[in-house]
Amino acid sequence: MSPSDDAYEARDLSRFAELYWELRCPERPRFVEDLLRVTLPGGELHVLGGEAQIIQGASLPWVMENLVPLLDGTRTVGDVEAAFPGVVASDLRDAIHLMHMHGMLEEGEGAAADEAEEPRRAQRAFFSRYLRRTGRNRSRGEAQRALEGARVRALGDGDAKLAGMLVTMLREAGVADVRLAASAGELAQGEVDLAVVIGDQEALEAAARACIAARVPMLAANPGTWTIGPLTIPGASACPACVRLQIGAAAADPALDDGALRALWGRALVSRVAQHVIFHASGLLAVAPLEHVEVWRPGAGETALHPFMTRLPSCPLCGGDAPPRTATLPSGHAESLARMFHNTTVVQPWHIGQHAGMQAHISPEVRKLQSTPAAPSPRRPPEGAGTQVAAPLGGAFGAPVGAALSRRRDATGTLDAGALGALLELSFGGRVERRAEGEAHVRRTTASAGNLGSAEAYVAAARVPGIAAGVHRFELAARALTPLRAGVAAGALARAVLAGGSAEHAAAVESAGAVIVVVGSVARACSKYYARGYTYALLDAGLMAHRVELLAQELGLAATTVWTFDDEVVARVVGVDGIDLAPHLLIALTGAATEARDVSR
Repeated sequence: MSPSDDAYEARDLSRFAELYWELRCPERPRFVEDLLRVTLPGGELHVLGGEAQIIQGASLPWVMENLVPLLDGTRTVGDVEAAFPGVVASDLRDAIHLMHMHGMLEEGEGAAADEAEEPRRAQRAFFSRYLRRTGRNRSRGEAQRALEGARVRALGDGDAKLAGMLVTMLREAGVADVRLAASAGELAQGEVDLAVVIGDQEALEAAARACIAARVPMLAANPGTWTIGPLTIPGASACPACVRLQIGAAAADPALDDGALRALWGRALVSRVAQHVIFHASGLLAVAPLEHVEVWRPGAGETALHPFMTRLPSCPLCGGDAPPRTATLPSGHAESLARMFHNTTVVQPWHIGQHAGMQAHISPEVRKLQSTPAAPSPRRPPEGAGTQVAAPLGGAFGAPVGAALSRRRDATGTLDAGALGALLELSFGGRVERRAEGEAHVRRTTASAGNLGSAEAYVAAARVPGIAAGVHRFELAARALTPLRAGVAAGALARAVLAGGSAEHAAAVESAGAVIVVVGSVARACSKYYARGYTYALLDAGLMAHRVELLAQELGLAATTVWTFDDEVVARVVGVDGIDLAPHLLIALTGAATEARDVSR
């Protein structure tokens, strides 16, 4: 391909892709058959699949005539290389990687077994064109099996006929565990992956309340106003009440007075809902597109799309009291503009499994900033500070995280080394990729300005089983806490908070099992962004606090965030200079979610 602003060259692509697990090539590449290929004048090829794209280049005819026929899922990449001894192996791999990145290849391993299952063969072939949209599945068979294993409940409040129609469509698509619910309470009984509710606004909000309480995702559809959406992910995305407060209640279409015509459009609406369910359950489309709200106008033959519905922090259904209320919506509802901003960041704090890979800077300047401390390291641990707790936190990618997050349906959780390790790993942690010549690239779990990770964690542990009482620093590369000083520091931190004017927050800090001190590496941020660096360090600290708060909710812990305190005292407690490394926030952690306090006062 010729280079341009929106074009990719295949040259050296395989070498680059080897650095990133997400770009790995199929073991047995298979060309996606459900693609429409149109030859354009000038030798270009227009390919229509999950995305429309144009391929060009002098080698294109050879690739399509010689290479593509061998990409049938029965050969490994090595077998393909052996079939063309006169072609440079890296050039072949570059071409294969390019086709894979643009959704033209899938994993052929196990394809023979999938094809032996004749039912829904055409459906699986259709799925294959969308595999690269999310990268969650490597083959059509994986997507189909994910769909077949989905557990879906449907509720038709006031019109069970449409809900029954949806159940039939999903069963025909292969969903085995899909059934009708008689009430909103039944939507959350047992293990449910997705609830679909078809009803008016009142019914949708009532069902959403039940699903949010049980942490069950819910897709809403209103046949009276011809709307679909949002897909509500509890604690993450908008609910039907959020939509009503932002865009108002959609009006019914008066043009559909004819019963037969209304029934026809009703079936079309249900078909569209089924499509959303299938793509969501199979993992072929990301959650974000389903957070849209579609509004149909059958009488006019038009549709309108509200592209993103913000989760309202102070929503009466899915939110709480989140002052300061600095924004007033057209409906008159008052909201916290700052928290609305955090809810609409590109990399959401609740995307626990999504690394901030889009911030993958590869310039030498940024790599140098990542690997070079911006200020002298904290003081060495004094005698008797205890030993490093690498063992409890070092396995945070494995069982401790899974065990800790399995508590998320409980009202309360235990603040122990496993829970604290999960919290730190999934917020301040990340993945360190070793590069040539001793360089390292950091892929952080939480986004930060320049991927510099200016927000660092210092932990004052008081009552955390498995962790010695004292002040520790969380080390991303080692996945461990490095002890800085022994003894409980809660009293000193509480006095610093009391000096800031909040007796309530001082009490929360003093009684906490552990206090996370978010320290901003201001010098590191300023070394790249100059005067703006301090502002970015503050924003990084705020985003990190938001993520910690949400993860604490998942773990059944209470998190009280405090930002008014005597900075000099806190800096002295954790052993930083307060200038290049400056404390920005305190987060007091306890083991009872019911004791969570208002973090905004």
